[in-house]
Amino acid sequence: MLKLENIRKSFGGLKALDGVSFEVNPGEILGLIGPNGAGKTTLFNVVSGIFPSDSGSVFFQRKNITRLPTHQIARLGIFRTFQNPSIFEAMSVLENLMVGNHLQGRAGFFSAIFKPPWERKEEQRMREQAQAVLKGIGLSDSADAAAGSLPFGKLRMLELGRALCAEPHLLMLDEPAAGLNQRETEDLTNFIAGLRAKKITIVVIEHDMSLVMGLSDRVAVLDQGRKIAEGAPQAVQHNPAVLKAYLGEEDWIKSLRR
Repeated sequence: MLKLENIRKSFGGLKALDGVSFEVNPGEILGLIGPNGAGKTTLFNVVSGIFPSDSGSVFFQRKNITRLPTHQIARLGIFRTFQNPSIFEAMSVLENLMVGNHLQGRAGFFSAIFKPPWERKEEQRMREQAQAVLKGIGLSDSADAAAGSLPFGKLRMLELGRALCAEPHLLMLDEPAAGLNQRETEDLTNFIAGLRAKKITIVVIEHDMSLVMGLSDRVAVLDQGRKIAEGAPQAVQHNPAVLKAYLGEEDWIKSLRR
């Protein structure tokens, strides 16, 4: 589904990514972990086209997407969430979800104004799809509320729901549990696990070790821009290089060893 070959990215003298390579198989959940500053979000930014890599190649379904702009990458079916939820605060919850549908639509500027019958049918289909996703993420009661009025945990689910409305093949989640309480984290974990049935391939960056180790089929570990380990969660938990990378972060080491 996704293949990275020797990805490098520097900001001035800082090597954010230093020759990172790995593959993501169709339908699997890959956990991407590492200490703060390891290059995880930069890697997401390179894959999604926000930052160009300095060198190396990104392949999606065997197509080289290394130099494609962000909107073309999205049209191929790659979508992501951000560390801080990025939503349209003044729009309703339902409208925010419908934004995710726009890549499946044909309506343009004039058809949106004059609303021919086919455009009205298309908008109704998008609305129904968004309402179904609303139900799945538990926000049906907030459909008409301004998105900016939602508490943080629900904003997380809203952003995830919007990505699902775009019908992704590959979904990249950047710290989806950040800022959530234990109950919200458990609900999120169960929801992401349920996406397997939709055959969505997922890469998740997460600091909550119980979440990422419990969800992931495989785990890749970055440290100072380099991949230092990759494999089954249990093997990674006891990898000496991984434990060394987390040296000084006692809570993380304890969670890794559980």
